[in-house]
Amino acid sequence: MLKVFLLFISLISLSVNANKEKVVEELTKVFPSLKGEDVNETPFRGLYEVILRSPKLEIIYVSADGRYLAQGEVIDLQKRVNLTQYRMSSISKEIISEISDSDKIIYKSPNEKFVIDVFTDVDCPYCKKLHKQVKKLNDLGVTVKYLAYPRTGVNTTSYYKSQSVWCSENRKELMDRAMESEPVPANNCSNPAVQQQMLTADKVNVTGTPSIFFENGDMIPGYVEPEILVKEIQFSLGQYK
Repeated sequence: MLKVFLLFISLISLSVNANKEKVVEELTKVFPSLKGEDVNETPFRGLYEVILRSPKLEIIYVSADGRYLAQGEVIDLQKRVNLTQYRMSSISKEIISEISDSDKIIYKSPNEKFVIDVFTDVDCPYCKKLHKQVKKLNDLGVTVKYLAYPRTGVNTTSYYKSQSVWCSENRKELMDRAMESEPVPANNCSNPAVQQQMLTADKVNVTGTPSIFFENGDMIPGYVEPEILVKEIQFSLGQYK
């Protein structure tokens, strides 16, 4: 809230004829990491979209004259498209795609139709419930790619369990054991992928587990029954009839 207030104070100093360059210049006084490409015109005449990537992904809007700041969603009523959510999803997709598959734990469907990225916690009850459905998801054509997000944070029991799983030579076997609440052997190795994935989760506004991301970047939080999840995926990708 303080940053938003400071941003507003900064913006009202802009001239009526401010252009994008001037808007960017003023915004970087409050958000030093902001880049020019993260400030864009919108179909809404006179309104700029501003993408804030740190510490969490957020989109705000600023009037072309620099006088007004808006927080909320822009919706195209004619096309029935939530432009804000569409942009958030596309950026989330871009951020998650930076994580290599070699750093994920993947349960591949033999008849792959869809792929989901799931931020999971080996001690989360609903993550365990979802894991019991992985085979069924695979049978339905869904490949599941796990990313680590121990909710209790770094240097906690869940974190060290995740480290052991990601450091294992057979990650899937140890993931299965962890999700069945079986003892996970301690491992002194430290896999940087776990912390990197935790940081990525924060960037894309993950607050709980499981958090399921579709191929277009749309996210659905929490446990969902396999058949319903497939319908959600199809609907999100425009394939549901």
